Amino acid sequence: MIKKILLLVLLSPFFLYCQDSTTGEFSPKEDFDFAILYRLTPTGKTYAQDTKIGNDGKLKLNFDSLSKGSYRLVYNLPEENNYFDFIYDGNEEVSFTFSETTGVVFTDSQNRILNEYLNEMKAVEKALNSELTSESPNTTEIKTLLRKQIDIQNRAENESKNSFASLFVKANKPYIPNDFKNRSLYYGEKKNNFFNNFDFEDMQLQSSSFPLKIIEKYYEEFTLVQGSTFYRSLINDIYFELKNSDSEFQKTVLAEFWQSLVDKNKNNAANYLADNYLTDLATSHDDTVLIKKLDLFKNLSVGAKVPNFTWKDENDNENTLYSTDVAEYYVLAFWSSDCPHCMEQMPILNEKMNTINSNKIKVIAVGLEMEDEPWKQTTEQLNNFIHVLRKDEDRAAITLDYNVTGTPTYFVLDKDKKIIGKPQGQNTLFGIIDTLEAYKKQ
Repeated sequence: MIKKILLLVLLSPFFLYCQDSTTGEFSPKEDFDFAILYRLTPTGKTYAQDTKIGNDGKLKLNFDSLSKGSYRLVYNLPEENNYFDFIYDGNEEVSFTFSETTGVVFTDSQNRILNEYLNEMKAVEKALNSELTSESPNTTEIKTLLRKQIDIQNRAENESKNSFASLFVKANKPYIPNDFKNRSLYYGEKKNNFFNNFDFEDMQLQSSSFPLKIIEKYYEEFTLVQGSTFYRSLINDIYFELKNSDSEFQKTVLAEFWQSLVDKNKNNAANYLADNYLTDLATSHDDTVLIKKLDLFKNLSVGAKVPNFTWKDENDNENTLYSTDVAEYYVLAFWSSDCPHCMEQMPILNEKMNTINSNKIKVIAVGLEMEDEPWKQTTEQLNNFIHVLRKDEDRAAITLDYNVTGTPTYFVLDKDKKIIGKPQGQNTLFGIIDTLEAYKKQ
């Protein structure tokens, strides 16, 4: 079992004392190793501290040196998928319970009020959007949900009055009309007023996960309402709201938003964001890593022509990808003879190609190898492919050019070597192959 690296409190809460050691007891104690605490900042996060969890399941963290702000507690690997955030006002202790099934439940007043507010408002907004986007919206139900929003907002603002949590409750207040007339008017007014309560120049808000969340919420909601082709105007709206804030903060939050678009396969939107705003911000801050990342993604997006490369065939003749003209479509497969998944999938792909006219679709299999011999032995059984060997520096170079982070990795190309598909897994690849095969027969 991979050990967890934070906190599963099933029976008793985990207390963070502002002027004492943080103590907690975890169950089952054998599943835990250590905890990592980060301070969130406008440009990301900074390490605060970590500690080992003892054999008895107990943990200690010292909050004496920590100041008011938002924090992130990591409890497993990978870090980006296993964490939760909380606020700390510099005075009140923070307490919570956490389990994999129910998530985090805060018992200190400020985090409890904030998280209950966010969860309740999220549920009502989901129901509201569902009703509004239905074929026949029920006006009575919509007005009931809008009144619930008002009640939730007023209660949270009253409960959090004069506290640090109040800043976040007010900043996340959604647009709530005084009276609902029709769907079109509601969404038009909501779009115009969406960011009214959120101050992107506030340092405490910048130093939290809320800027990204409200940007994602705006984009997703109005993509649903207006259609996916409106991504340009929505991204322009988002930048307009950010333009008066610190440029390094802009770069950070837009880079996070770009990654969110990439993760959701919104490639056109991601490239538009990069081309029009993010690349310029990265350049102004000399962020060469981000610039390279943006360029690489764009160069490997659907519609882009892939990087060229050369190889020598069994007769020592030099070939290039661009000059290869033996089929209408190509499957570019990056694999390795020491990769178990590859050794399972490549023979199946080879069998699949027995049923496909090689003048229409051809596989170019690029072996990313440490040694020649295992690759040679394997390729003898894969006789339906054009084989390319890459070792040492050549292996590293083509891996970077094609952003290969695991094997097997597939690209489907047209005859001009432009990407028409980036299938994740062999089933998806076979679906594309079958579609191309059916299309050519029409």
